[in-house]
Amino acid sequence: MGNDVKSTAPAFPGREIILYEIRQALGRTAPGGGSCLVVEGAAGTGKSELLRLAGMHGEASGFGLVAGTAVPLDTGAPFSTLRRVLRENLPARDYALLTDRQTFDPLAPVDRIVEYLRRTTRLRPLLVALDDAHLVDDLTADALRNLIDASASLPVLWILARGASRTPGHAQETIDWLIREGAARHRLESLSPEAVAEITAELLGACPDDDVLALVARVNGNPFLLNELLVTSLSDGRICVQDGVAVLIDAEPAPAFRQAVVHHLRGLSHECLRILDAVAVLGPRFSIHEAAGLLGRNPVELLPLIGELIAASVLEDEGPCLSFRHPLVRETLYDRLSEPTRTALHREAAATLWREGRSAPTFLEHLMLGRRGDGDALTPAAPHQEARFVPPAGQLALAARRTAASAAPPSAPSAPYAELMYRTTLRYSAAQVQGLHGQMVAHARAALRIARDHGDRTNRAHHQLWLAIALTASDEFDQAGEILAERCDPSDHVALPWVRPMWHYHRAQLKLAAGRLDDADEDAAEAVRICERLAAPSLAVGPLALRIRVAVHRNELTEANRHVDHASRLSAAASGAALEELSWVTALLHSAENDRESALDTLSRVYSGVPKRPLLLTREPHAGACLVRTAMSAGDSERATAVAEAARLVATRNPTVTSAVAAAAHAEGVLCNDVDRLRAAVSAYRSGPRPLSLAAATEDLALAENDAGARNTAIGLLDEALARYKNHGARGDALRVRKTLRSLAVRRRTRGRDRDLDPVEGPRARWDQLTPSELRVVRLVAQGLTNREVAEKLFLSPHTVDSHLRHSFTKLGVTSRVELTRQVLTHEEIPPAGSG
Repeated sequence: MGNDVKSTAPAFPGREIILYEIRQALGRTAPGGGSCLVVEGAAGTGKSELLRLAGMHGEASGFGLVAGTAVPLDTGAPFSTLRRVLRENLPARDYALLTDRQTFDPLAPVDRIVEYLRRTTRLRPLLVALDDAHLVDDLTADALRNLIDASASLPVLWILARGASRTPGHAQETIDWLIREGAARHRLESLSPEAVAEITAELLGACPDDDVLALVARVNGNPFLLNELLVTSLSDGRICVQDGVAVLIDAEPAPAFRQAVVHHLRGLSHECLRILDAVAVLGPRFSIHEAAGLLGRNPVELLPLIGELIAASVLEDEGPCLSFRHPLVRETLYDRLSEPTRTALHREAAATLWREGRSAPTFLEHLMLGRRGDGDALTPAAPHQEARFVPPAGQLALAARRTAASAAPPSAPSAPYAELMYRTTLRYSAAQVQGLHGQMVAHARAALRIARDHGDRTNRAHHQLWLAIALTASDEFDQAGEILAERCDPSDHVALPWVRPMWHYHRAQLKLAAGRLDDADEDAAEAVRICERLAAPSLAVGPLALRIRVAVHRNELTEANRHVDHASRLSAAASGAALEELSWVTALLHSAENDRESALDTLSRVYSGVPKRPLLLTREPHAGACLVRTAMSAGDSERATAVAEAARLVATRNPTVTSAVAAAAHAEGVLCNDVDRLRAAVSAYRSGPRPLSLAAATEDLALAENDAGARNTAIGLLDEALARYKNHGARGDALRVRKTLRSLAVRRRTRGRDRDLDPVEGPRARWDQLTPSELRVVRLVAQGLTNREVAEKLFLSPHTVDSHLRHSFTKLGVTSRVELTRQVLTHEEIPPAGSG
């Protein structure tokens, strides 16, 4: 078994990279040799779900599974965790050693368990997954240390999950020791806005409106809270689905959600919960001194408890202040306080904030919320405060004037910058998933304005890329090209290194859509190389998918298969969008190889997402027609109809986008073999910027015309499609059209050695196919330079030079550097070697 373990287990949006690492660890373990992974994360970040998926991946890959969870009560009972985990797996005579206290020998169970592992792994490798490992009892902790060490030579993969709170204890020390001894450590952070948007759309089964996106932004990327908020809101009628759109009816979370939040905090100490109840009154942000003043305690006393709350990702450090990591947690804690307790805390908060010099509006807000019916002045309850606190009338008047002055609209947005940007990101991602091109453009422009207003250069570069993607989808190629041409300097992407490969990738997508195959391949290849240098393999899947598509267009099927193998090795950590694109282009390759059954199997992931997730159709408009054709060829009219409906949905949402309208008519025309709809598609594509989509629609129209008896019309359309494919170097497509023409008893003469590949006729025409980059390379090769010397002279990698040279050989129909030099001599004068 190799290092890449195949699995059909479902994905976890936002956790693709850690799942990829787990799959790699399974692949390394299967042949022999154990290892250990430690997964860390705050409550609700998905540790338990991750272990569940790891178990599914393991079982699907032939691993035996031993799984369990430690609980708080385990800490006081020897071997309690180990007994519970092994009850169903360990033979009775060995299990008895864990329960017989009279003959108890601490080392005996470990020896027996190691022997059990040896017997079990002779038959198959083993995955041991233990959740909440920081709660295990001391003897289980000692046993784990010995077991993991003793099974190092066995095919056993141990995965231990622990919470973010680092309360001291023997279990925590054991896990720390394992990490020092080489166990891989993975930290689960909050989900990205893109993952939140994807999960929201999938859970609701509909496109969320702006109010729903604003609601889910309040969980700040916590998977547990996100799931509970959506499920409880949906079941309680606070979110409804109307005409395919999820609409927020009531922004107040359901009672069941509040119960889930309390459950979410169950692992915190009593003192920490007491602090949270109090500081929830202070608002989203507060200082340690304010918290101490409210609780009547010395600030130094609170430091260990505050540290525990930060480690548990309940609070977060914002420089001089602290804040709640999840606003909905604070709101839930605040709402569950009784009215008398809440009033008393607000009164004390007003006194504390006045002493701390907080702004008058904040002080007055607490003063009003803590007001009693008898109009009593504030009386602090803190034991160290002896004097009654009564703000002088003059100070209150000044406070009132400050409040009035602060009511003027500020120049900056009213919401914090991070929240504004997060919400805008969510809206853009949701619009992209649902194929709302106009909203994508609007949200990208809004994000750019926000970043510009706050002087954020990093996010500005990121959102310029968003805008270019949205403009490309909207057929605004000139505007997208201007943006993508502006930022080629690597120094622009120092803060966010991943922006640079994605910049090349989306520039390649724009060039491919415009029919510039060679230029698109060059940019995509550069994106892959940068991803490899950044050690970000998941980002390379999209660019590799694009290279597969280019290779299929050029009939370079061996090259395409090489890219498929490369992308497949990286796909476990890729996002849903990249995987859909990879599935589609792999199916195109199977179709080019006349393997229709494999093409249909490969597309199962894409078909299952239609029409709720038409993302592929928004990125690649004419993919709809390809998907319909593949399904129809297998007799699957249900899938074909679903794709056509999804294409029509995208067109309805984007009535002013030519390609979307044309793609819908194209998909419907292929579905019904409808000449009129295919004519409408060709007509629409003629006014758009996508020449290869136009050629494909023209080819399909020709087939429908021929079926309708209009043979001469069909031949004319096929000639048109052939010329367009040839003009853009799509030799594979041209070959397919030539075969169709031959089936109609029409033969078109070809010239040159690559007759089957149909090179563009005439030596001058073939020379004119070379791109500027290829011309620079062939000129230097004709001067006698080696590939490495050419690379050094042009500041390219040898791989890029080799790629340009291979493409040039194919286009010119030559097989050696001597023949290439003759071609250069024919078409232009060669400067002396070493010149220029």
